[in-house]
Amino acid sequence: MQRTQITREIEQGLEQYRPNEWRRLTSDELKEIHAGFQLGWQVSVPVGVLEHEKVDHLILAVDSAFPNSQPRVIAPAADNEYSWPHVEPLGLLCLRATRNTAPIVDRIVAHLKDADELLSFTESKRDKEFEREFSAYWAQRATNGPVRTRVHSLVSPGGATREVAYFFDTRFNYYIIADDKSVLSRWLRNTGVNPNNKQISTTWLFRLLRPWTPNEFPERGVEIARLVPSEAVHKCLKPGLRLPFLFEAKTETGPVFVAVILNSAKRSDVLRGFRHISRVPPARIVNSYVRRPVERCIVTRVDGAWIHGRDHASSHMLIKNRKVVIIGCGSIGATLAHLLAQAGIGELIFVDPDRLNTANISRHLLGFSNVGSNKAIALQAHLRREFPHLTFQHAFQKSFEKLSSMELVQLADADLVISAGIDFDGEAAIDHWRRGLQRIPALLSTWTEAFAAAGHAILLYGKASILIGFDEEELATFRLTDWPEGAAALIVEAGCGNTFQPHGVIDLYPTVSMAAGLAIDMLTDKIPSSCRRVWMGNPDVVNENGGIIRTTFTDRYALREFVWP
Repeated sequence: MQRTQITREIEQGLEQYRPNEWRRLTSDELKEIHAGFQLGWQVSVPVGVLEHEKVDHLILAVDSAFPNSQPRVIAPAADNEYSWPHVEPLGLLCLRATRNTAPIVDRIVAHLKDADELLSFTESKRDKEFEREFSAYWAQRATNGPVRTRVHSLVSPGGATREVAYFFDTRFNYYIIADDKSVLSRWLRNTGVNPNNKQISTTWLFRLLRPWTPNEFPERGVEIARLVPSEAVHKCLKPGLRLPFLFEAKTETGPVFVAVILNSAKRSDVLRGFRHISRVPPARIVNSYVRRPVERCIVTRVDGAWIHGRDHASSHMLIKNRKVVIIGCGSIGATLAHLLAQAGIGELIFVDPDRLNTANISRHLLGFSNVGSNKAIALQAHLRREFPHLTFQHAFQKSFEKLSSMELVQLADADLVISAGIDFDGEAAIDHWRRGLQRIPALLSTWTEAFAAAGHAILLYGKASILIGFDEEELATFRLTDWPEGAAALIVEAGCGNTFQPHGVIDLYPTVSMAAGLAIDMLTDKIPSSCRRVWMGNPDVVNENGGIIRTTFTDRYALREFVWP
């Protein structure tokens, strides 16, 4: 569309909305108002039309990308004084977007109407909008220093005002705050930090009755220090240190956390006349913060409820305390473990004797940096770094058959044991051990057939045995394909004689996804009895590589569920 045509349609919209009450701005006038726009118009506002009494005109402006961008409305008199919601710096109004494909005339009218509506908010409506957008306004008014302090929160939302624990990481200039020392210590260890007890301190979480509006944001230390209960002053207020305090507010869109950093007088000044800080009256400690400015900080949430569902309904609340053992950390098991960690399984344990080699990395979650490492140990370390709020306490670099009785104790109280792509001997050993326990964990066994053309995931409860599904040749009786001698079902690796299935990583994903879904369904109590799920992929792959398709291979790219056995 030609620029002259765009200009004509914009002015038609202006005339439709405010006849004879607008004029086109010169390029110099537009630059003085706001850089970055190509065209602009001043639109008069009659007296008494808006609730915002200072605004007597608006500016409509578009950039060079319009109509493939949004027109902007500016209220220069409103500026960014935080007395009105949805007003950005220089008076830019944050309005609802219009469709780029809609008629330009309609878009211009819609934006101007929205501007009038926004600038006519009553005081109660303004406060409500400020509260609803509490997090955004706090971020806008966060303290900007040469090096911004970061705050991470592990705290569970929805609690009362209470004491919490924190650690300051001097390497990266951030505070991490958690419900208690044990939760905080585990998170730190998972990230590679091993603090001593003295390095973890206590502070206070305050639950606000309602979100602050911008003009209520704390400015001085006295506004925070006087909130600390007198009995907690000596424990939480430590002169000479920069101290974090966390605040939680309930908004229409969910809980919001913000933080402030307090700076006090020197410890020596507060101690003057006293031999020990415990002897200093609480009021004197509080007064050491009175006139000092606070640092307002944005909080990044790293707790499970946020990471695994952003505080909305998800399976996380049902599985955050569940324990899963994964036996076999190859291409299936490692990817499955990553999916379960992403879902929020509380604790994962790994068992695998093999080391990662270069031939593995095209199909494995772990890459070249882990070549030569034991798969179970490397997977544990990788997931610890990626999901430090979860528990990865045990990893065994040996086959299941060689686990000691003490090591098996660590597995016995699991909610689910997963065998992922292991051999028949391993399956038989797991079956014998599991069925002999007093409290029998559920078992999920998963693997693929040749070329990953078909995949299986079997879920067993109680004393149900997986061995009844295998014939004398140790092949699954419910398999979907047969592979005559000479077919390319298994390839012998050059040099060492190892065998492997010739398929790519993409071929594995349907089976892995199926197994992960079955695991989550079990852990959220959606599966009442033993069952098996089957992935039927592309039968053409079987034919092309000399395999035989069984009559039970009835579908293409489909998942089916059957009762067990």
